[in-house]
Order: sequence, then C-alpha cells, then structure tokens
Amino acid sequence: MIHFLSLIFCLSTFFLVQGQKNMQLLGNLAFPNKINDVWGYEHPNGKEYALVGSEVSLYIVDVSNPSQANLIFEIPGDTSIWRDVKTFNDKAYVVNEQSGGLLIVDLSNLPSSAPFQYITQIDTFNYQTAHNIFIDENGVGYLLGSNISNQGAFMIDLNTVNPFAPIFLGLYDDQYVHDAYARGDTLYTAEIGNGTFSIVDVSDKQNPIVLARQFTSSAYTHNCWLSDNGQYLITTDEKAGAYVDIYDISNLNNIKLLDQYQNSPQDSVIPHNTYFLGNYIYTSYYRNGVTLVDATDKENLVEVGSYDTSPFPSAEGFEGNWGVYPYLPSVRILASDREEGLFIFGPNYTRASYLSGTVFDTLNNQAVSKAVISFIGTDYLKYSAFNGTYKIGVADSGLYDLRMTHPQCQTVIESGVLMETAIEKILNIETNCDFTSAVYQYISSNEIAIHSDPQSDLIQINVASEALLEVIQLIDLNGKLVYEIEVKTKFLSLKHHQPLPSGVYLVRFVFEDQSITKKIMRY
Repeated sequence: MIHFLSLIFCLSTFFLVQGQKNMQLLGNLAFPNKINDVWGYEHPNGKEYALVGSEVSLYIVDVSNPSQANLIFEIPGDTSIWRDVKTFNDKAYVVNEQSGGLLIVDLSNLPSSAPFQYITQIDTFNYQTAHNIFIDENGVGYLLGSNISNQGAFMIDLNTVNPFAPIFLGLYDDQYVHDAYARGDTLYTAEIGNGTFSIVDVSDKQNPIVLARQFTSSAYTHNCWLSDNGQYLITTDEKAGAYVDIYDISNLNNIKLLDQYQNSPQDSVIPHNTYFLGNYIYTSYYRNGVTLVDATDKENLVEVGSYDTSPFPSAEGFEGNWGVYPYLPSVRILASDREEGLFIFGPNYTRASYLSGTVFDTLNNQAVSKAVISFIGTDYLKYSAFNGTYKIGVADSGLYDLRMTHPQCQTVIESGVLMETAIEKILNIETNCDFTSAVYQYISSNEIAIHSDPQSDLIQINVASEALLEVIQLIDLNGKLVYEIEVKTKFLSLKHHQPLPSGVYLVRFVFEDQSITKKIMRY
C-alpha cells in the first residue's frame, strides 16, 4: 500500500496546477479512496498526526516531517461519504452517516499501535450514525445529526473510567443539527435545514434552552465556529456563490451581521467548513481549496492567503477541499481534498491593508448604496452599504487603482491609492448619478411572499425579483420601527427570526428606487 500511495503522490503533484498565496506546500499524500474530513493530533512525545476520514476507513498519518508524510494505520469502517473525527485527550472519536456506531481509537501508543472499538450502545440508546461530532474542552461529546430523536445534538460524557463506555447526558433536538461548536455551557448549532444558527444554554443537559436563533445570509447554515474571545461567530452556507458570514453575538438580543467574505466572487464555488484561530479565518472552499482571511477588523474581512488544492474549475460542485485543520502546535495547516488527498501547508501570516470611505452622489446630494468597489486587476469586490459607506482591503501593500461602478452613476477610478500593511486609509468617492432612469426592475407586491410561523416565531421573506433589495423594516400599527435589517448583498431571499407579540405588523421593503409595504399577522 505504501508504494501505491507514493506513486499517486508523484503523479498528483505533476498534474495539479495550483494557485497559491502565502501558503507554502510542505507535503501531499494521496489515497486509494476519496477522503472527507481531517483533524489533527499532537502526541505527548511531540509527534504530529493527521486523522483523515475516507469513504471506507480512518487513516492515521504521521505528518511530523511533512515532506515525508507517512500513513501508519488504516482503521476500516462502513462505507460512507461522510466521516467526521475529533479528539479528546489521547482518543479519537469518529462518526459516519451509514452505520456501525461511534469509533473510538486509542492514540496514546502511536506510532506502534492504535487499538480501537466501535460503540453502538450508549446507556439505553442504540446509537448507529451521525453526520458530525464536536467535543468541548470538558470532554462533552456532541453527536450531531445522529439517528437519535430529531437528529439534533446527542450529548455524551467522554470523561469516564472506561474510555470505551461514554455516558448519555442529554439531547437538544429542537432542530436537525448539521454541525456545531460548544464552549463551556453554551452550544452553537448550524441548522442547515432551517437555515439558522442557534445559541443554546446547555448548562442543564437534560433541559437545553435556546437563547437566540439567527438566519444566515443564504439560509443554508452548514457549519459555525466561535472566535477565541467568544464575541463573534462565523458561519458557512453550503450553496453555490454563498458567503462566510461573521456575526457579533455579544448581545443575544441584537445579533449583527458585520461582514461577509466570498472567495472568487464572480464564480459559483461553494464554501464548506470554516474555523477561527486568533484573528484569522480558515475555510475549505471545495473546488477552490483553502483560504486564509485576516479578520482583525471584523467589519472588513480580507483574504490574505490561499491554496487551490483541486484541478476542478472554480464553479459549483462538491469536489475538492472538504476540511482544514489549523490547530497543530507547529502552526502547519492540514487540508483534505476529496480527490487529491492530504495537504500540509506552512502559512505566512501577513496582515491585510485596509481602505474605507463613503460613496456620495454630489449631483443629488445623497449617499450611494450598492456601488461595487474593487481594485483593478483583482477579483475581490465589496458593495457600499445603505448609507454609502464601504470597507475593502488587499493582501499586499502597494499602489492600487480603485474602481467604483454603479449602473446609475458615473464610474470613478481613483489611481495610485497607497495601501499599507495593517493600516486603514480613508478614501471618500464622489460621483454623479441619475436615479430617474429605469435601470432596476420594478416589482409588484405579488412578487413578495411572507410566511409567519406562530409555533416557532419565524418570519420567512422571499422576493422573486431581480430588483436590488436594500432594507427590510418591521413596523407596528402605531408607526413604530420594531426592527430594521440592512441587506448587505445581492441575495434576494431572506429569512429572519424575531419574537413578536400577537397583532398586525407592516413589513416595508426598501429598494433602490421604490418601496413596498405588506401586512403580516402574528397570532
């Protein structure tokens, strides 16, 4: 087997054409089967290992010397496209969506042995499958999307005398949970079918309490991860052309979408898993590989590193990079490409250069929203906000030409803009606009659908139009503004959660050059 893997390694490095920035390839190891998730483990003796899920097994790879990554164990399992692995202390815990239960692997004697056992009985529960697993710092395991109850979060205690006999703690089954993050007594769930993340108090594992719920920008919440300080949550929506969102969750009564990051904005590539470490965000981006984002300014996410692991074109598709792991003590990054195998990178942690300002229409004396701001020669762009403000950045310092475009405004090019590392510059842009021309498609009220679910306090809003939606306002019958949300991007479908007393409300949709108001009844 080892000879076969070495041959694949040579061939794969020959035919892959990879785009890269601030990510040095240190090693690559391919496998005879398609792989999925990846996690890392540091042995007390200092050796580092990659734990790689495949469609038929778990691979344990010694990555201490990345250029000579060495497969040392393969642990067989039931065939499954999805296999997820996490670690706690000196054990690895592996789940799949097919059958066979929870795989527990003892890593303490690596590299000489890796004894393992499959667990299907947890207390009185017959556990067989889960889509994902998360383990918090206290050894509480969360089996996510499992066969138990509503496929929510099945909580187990891994701090047991017999490490192969976890104990049932509780169940959060308010929604199907695709992936999750937990810290202390709080669980953050990615509820893909519902399009939301929820923040759940699990201090009493037998009685989880939902503290807040928020729809993500494309309403298909795949995964979420918490910042080191616990103030911010990042999410992915597993849809073509979707974003990595960052939310300020410091006030659960007023969760705010601060910014969105999109790799290759002109393409329909799909983001998969995203992770926080310090002030950087690491994302596996299927056909576009791994991206590294400077998130020092939470309102201005800037890509500063990337490595395209996949030979597939930058487009919609589920081939390519599945997972990324940035938490090894060596600071090396592990990445799993479904077809091309395990990649080991040495990142260059550079800071971005920042630019902000306001786009203003001097002819009509008003701010310009939805203006496209970009640096000529790059494919990175941002949109100006409802009040005309914008934020953008670049990975490298230097002189750039900035372009502002809007279908109803004169294009403006600012030449020779000096961008400096870790410094935010201010540049206000003045233009002349003609908002009387019918550039945007007008919409009728029958193109807007509102559904109010009294059981869950959810309001779902869909706009079937090419018009550019700016703001959604919720107003009571006394004319008081109850809630307002700015639509930061071009997506035309929005779901929003807001607890409301019963009664009649108005929902106002503000577009570029028109507004529509509809009534909604809360029972």
